[in-house]
Formats: sequence, structure tokens, C-alpha cells
Amino acid sequence: MKKILFWILILLLAGAAPAAGASSPGVASNGARQTIRDLDLPRTATPPVLDGSLDDEAWRNAAVVDDPWITYNPVNGNELPQRTRAYLTHDDENLYFAFHCLDSSPELIKTSLTKRDGIFEDDWVGLSLDTVGGKKYGYELFVNPSGAQADIFRTGDMEDSSTDWVWYSAGKVVSDGYIVEIRQPLKNIRFASGKDVRMGIIFWRRISRLGMSGSWPHLVPGQSMGGSQAEMRIAELARPLVLEALPSFTYTSGRDRLSPVAWSGADQTRDLGFAVKYGITSSIVAEATLNPDFSQVESDAMQVTVNQRYPVLYSEKRPFFMEAGNLFDLGGVGDGLGNMVMPVHTRSVVDPQWGVRLTGEQGRGSFALLAAADRSPGNPWDGEENPDLGRRATYWIGRGKLGLGTDSHVGLLYSGREFGAEFNRALAADFSFRFLKNHQLMGNFIQSFSNRPGAGDESDGGYLTAEYAFSKGNTAVLAMVEDIAPGFQMDTAYYQRSGITTAKLYLQQRLVPDDGKLPWLLGFTPTVYAAVIRDKVSGMDDTELMFEARANFILKGQLGGYYYLGQECWAGRAFQRSTAQLSVNLQPFKWLNLHSCYGFGNAIYYDPVDPFLGRRTQLHANFTLQPTKNLNLFAEHSISRFRRPDSGAKVYDQGIWRGRLTYQFNSKLFVRGLVQYDTFYQRVLGDFLASFTYVPGTVLYLGYGSLNENQTWTNDGWQRGVTGDRFYQTRQSLFFKVSYRYQF
Repeated sequence: MKKILFWILILLLAGAAPAAGASSPGVASNGARQTIRDLDLPRTATPPVLDGSLDDEAWRNAAVVDDPWITYNPVNGNELPQRTRAYLTHDDENLYFAFHCLDSSPELIKTSLTKRDGIFEDDWVGLSLDTVGGKKYGYELFVNPSGAQADIFRTGDMEDSSTDWVWYSAGKVVSDGYIVEIRQPLKNIRFASGKDVRMGIIFWRRISRLGMSGSWPHLVPGQSMGGSQAEMRIAELARPLVLEALPSFTYTSGRDRLSPVAWSGADQTRDLGFAVKYGITSSIVAEATLNPDFSQVESDAMQVTVNQRYPVLYSEKRPFFMEAGNLFDLGGVGDGLGNMVMPVHTRSVVDPQWGVRLTGEQGRGSFALLAAADRSPGNPWDGEENPDLGRRATYWIGRGKLGLGTDSHVGLLYSGREFGAEFNRALAADFSFRFLKNHQLMGNFIQSFSNRPGAGDESDGGYLTAEYAFSKGNTAVLAMVEDIAPGFQMDTAYYQRSGITTAKLYLQQRLVPDDGKLPWLLGFTPTVYAAVIRDKVSGMDDTELMFEARANFILKGQLGGYYYLGQECWAGRAFQRSTAQLSVNLQPFKWLNLHSCYGFGNAIYYDPVDPFLGRRTQLHANFTLQPTKNLNLFAEHSISRFRRPDSGAKVYDQGIWRGRLTYQFNSKLFVRGLVQYDTFYQRVLGDFLASFTYVPGTVLYLGYGSLNENQTWTNDGWQRGVTGDRFYQTRQSLFFKVSYRYQF
């Protein structure tokens, strides 16, 4: 323990010292300077043609940024090796951006034709656009050299890649690099219309083979994205008409195997849905949907689910809920340290019947309102009678934030679920204050009120989070405390435990070597994490101490590992645990990406009656193979093994095999085959999908799915499990969806 404390002290001293190679805002460590200035956008009379060239008159007269770009990942403060020029202009209906990404080795540029949000293993260039200049959120647009798109909606420094909106792009590899052009229609983003319109802007670029990302302006450590952005000024922008209609039709058909020789009749559904969006102002938008299509185009990825202490988290994939879902985030939530992952996890609304949403900005304030009806509590039960058949639960969620300057705010959140006499309601207040540039305080308090007749009746409880963060140069410190009452419940949230008090500390120091002596090593980052968790019910303590290190190399290489030791309490007993993990990432060629991690150590078998400490090993490996820019093969294997400590006897083995083959004909049309196999449950899931997306909302999907299970047929019916004598196809399903986004 003395040695552990010694090394923690050394890391703290290193963090307090000036960071080697740290740079001032807009200045790279090698002295290259950026000229951070306001950008006045000229108005173009002739819109540019998006064709991957810069010969349009609009670009000849555009505002230009031609400074060096400075890296922010994996090392902050170096000059990005390849030069980039950015061009900006506008007309009455659109904003236009173009980039000339110079490259001394254009044959090494990595690009692909891929569906939206699939470009992040490629080279790409993009921007973050704070459309109201309040430094609270941003529209982030990314384009690869083939013109494929990705977009992210950012609130503060939290990013949500699930949201999609309509914009247009083109890209082309040229003799000295590649060119990208972007057109962003004003009717598809919120902004403050009128005279002297001001927006915030950040440009960034990723060079895949180097594993480097850079930006203009420089993203200064300890400063938020909003605080790093430059200002973009437009003389006048009129309010556009924002009125959309989105009709949709979905057809599904499925049948189950009743016996080895017989199938059930087809269970068919035909659903018509309709949604409408209206811009009350240029920055306030109302939306409503009736009988929405919330079908998932792709099945949830299989995960290791055996012997999990907490429920497995599945991401949201349904379009209505995906749109700007992170507007409901709270200060001090979502950084990976806290017990609460998200205060509003919309997959708790299982089978929506209708939904309405109102979002907007007004001055320094922003708000988001969401309501939905969930039919799932009243759906029929398999083999029993549901006493609540036909009844719906309703969700009511509201969020308001008041900006107090760069990366500072106060806010309120209400979330409630009503189901007859049963209810769960929660009211939260949160804040985030940045001071002295590099210091930040964040926190929230949530009070819940619940009434569940027949299951404990009325209960209430509070949830308090306070967090302090410091970041300067290559040093980061994060400390937090949480206090959660045993009676706390929040039906809309995803969190792991209640009835605990927690204190956590996280320290990180990035070391940057001399690139003249070690050009292949980009950085080395040691980290220390410690935590104490007191269970208020049992009075027992969990303790955690983890040492982690990560090295970044050229060829997008990364080698890392950690050692963890601590005490974990379960079912009234305390277990001493120690684990370790090693991981490696590498892109040896632009057509091949590799990843693997291996973990080993002891772990608890979470039996509520007779838990015990055993030996667990975990392995995950995957690769992405892209022989052409149209074809992509992804394969991965995950395995978790648990053995008894005395005899070494197997308790369980669970392996997940997953393969996905995609052929992208162009930016709009692709076909994809997906196969997943779970060795523990002896299940094989297959999915085939053909997809055409003209713009987000105007889509056509045709899919087929099958479930195969290892099981045995007896006189009593199917006997599922690992003792089956063969695999049977037990479920078949067909899926068709078409929707059309009409903009007036």
C-alpha cells in the first residue's frame, strides 16, 4: 500500500508541474500560429455546385481560413502535418462550406462509400456550428473524401451521434489531397434570424493513417468547445418557413415454428404513421407524431449477459426519440464516473402510440418538452391474462436551461411516468460553472416521488451529485461525490444503484515525447482512479483502485492496459478482487483495422443465496476489412469464461460471434447481411437489409430476419437449452418500411 500511495503522489506532483509541450491558445508547440478572428460571410448570388471542385465563383469570393491547424487528439498542441483551407459563404436559404485538405501522399487517403455515421475510420473533415452563438450546443457535420456524411448534435461537451438532419455534401480525391463541399439549408437547423446574425464555428480534420485530429481554432485543454470557437458573422438572415410532413407505412410479417414439421400462421401488421414539424420561430420547433413507426432497422447487437450485476444498456435507435435526445442531460451526468448514465433513457418507452416534442432557444435560455404514450403495459401477456390489458402509460418530460456564459448554466428537469394510480415523478435542478478558465464545478439534485399500489405504495428519495474538474495542458483531475437515498426511483433514467454514498477521484497526466527522437510514439498517458462506495442499507463499503496506462503510436496504433484491485460487497459478503486488462488497436493498412483486448482476474458469481469468488477471463477481438471503398466486412468475437477457484471447474462460457458484410452501391443505397451467434444460449440470429435513403426521413427498407435455436422436440413441446440435439429455425420475419419527408 505504501508503494501505491507513493506512485499516486508522484502522479499528483507531475500533474501540478507545467506540462511539457503545452501551448497557448492558437499556438502549436512548434511555434506555428493561428490567427483567431471573426469571420464575415459574404453573400453569394450564385450558389456553388456540389461536385468536389472549387472552381465556382462562390468560393472565389468566400471568406477563407488558411492558418495551420493544431492537434487535439491523441496529443494536444502540435501542428497538424497536412495543411487545410476552409471556405465559407451563404445565400438567403443556405450556409455553404468547403475544404481543401492538402495531402503529400494522396494515395494513402482512406475513404469509403458508407451509410451515414459510418465514416469515422476514414479520413474526414468537418465543422461544429453553434447556430445561436450561445455556446450551449452545436450541429457537427463530418464528410469523408467520398462525400459520405456523419452528424452529431452537441450539448455542452456531450455529443449524440444518433440524431440526423437534412444537409448535402460532395467529396473528391484530387492530385494534392481531397476537396469537400457542404450545403446546410437554414430550414433544417435552429438559429436566431434577423440582422447581424452571429454563430460560433470550429473546423476539424482527421488523418486516419496517422491517427491524428486537428482543429481551427485550437481546442484548448480545460476549455469547452463553446469557449474555443470563433465567431461567424452574417449581415442578415430571414426566417425560413419550417413545415414538414412525414407519412410512413410499415409492414411486418412473422411466424414461429410450432414443431419440427409445422409453422404457425403469419402474424402480420400494417401500420400507417404520420408526423408533422412546424417552426414557430427560426429557433423554436414543434413536432408531433401519431402511431409512429418505431421499428428498429437493425437488431440490437448481442452482448455478454450471463452473470451481470446490472442490466445491460441498449442504445436508442428509434428516429423520433433519437432527435436531440441529449437535450435532457444534466450537469455532472454522463462522464462515465457517476452511477447515473442518463436521466432520460427513452427506451423505457417501449411501444409508443403517440409523441409530441417542443424544443427551442430564446435568448440565453433553451428548453425541451417531450410527451409520449406507451402501450406496452397494456399489451397481452404470453400465457396469462394481463389485468391492465389495453391501458397506456404516459410520459411527461420537460427541460429548461439558462446560459450564464461560456460553459456555465443552471437548469431544471421534470420527468414523470403515469399509469393509472401508479406514478413516478422526479424533479431535478442542475448547474455547471466554469471559473479561472481551467476549473469547473458541476452538479445536480433530483427528488423522486413514487406511488406503486401493491408494491410498496408511496416512496420518495433524493439523488445528489457534485463534481469538480480541472484540466490544463496535458493534466486532468476529476473528483466527485454522490449521495442516493434508498427510496430513490426514476423510471425514465438508466442508473445502476440506489441507497449509496460515493466518493471518486480520477487523475490523468499525458506525456508527450520529443517527436524528433521518437517520431513513432505520439504520447503516453498514465491514469489513476480511486473510489469508495458506502451501501446505506448494509453498511458495507466497496473500494476501487485502478492504474491505467495508454500509449499512442503512428498507424493509428494504441497499446494500453490497467490493473484493478478493490473490495466488492454482494449479498452481505465482502469479496477482495483484482483484475487486469491489455488492449491493442492498429491500422497497418488503410484497408485493415484491428482491435483486441484481454482481461483476467477474479470476479463474483452473483448468486443471491450463495455467491462466491471465481476466476474470470474475457476476450474481445474484431477487425474491419475494406478491400474496396464499396465493400466492408466487420467481424468480432467476445467471450467470457468463469471457473471455480478451487477445482477450476467451469461455471459458464459465453461467446458472441458477430459478422457484418455491407456493400454500398452509392451514398444512398446499400445491402447488408448480419449474422450473430451466442454460444451460451445456442442462438443464431440472421438479418438481411436493403436500404435506400434519399435524405433522412425519405427512406425505403426491406429486411428479412431469422432466429435459429439449438433445442429438442419432445411430447411436451420444445425443450430449449444447451442440451438440444440440433439447430432449428424457430422464427422468421419480413420487414418493409417506406416513409417520405415532404418540406413545404
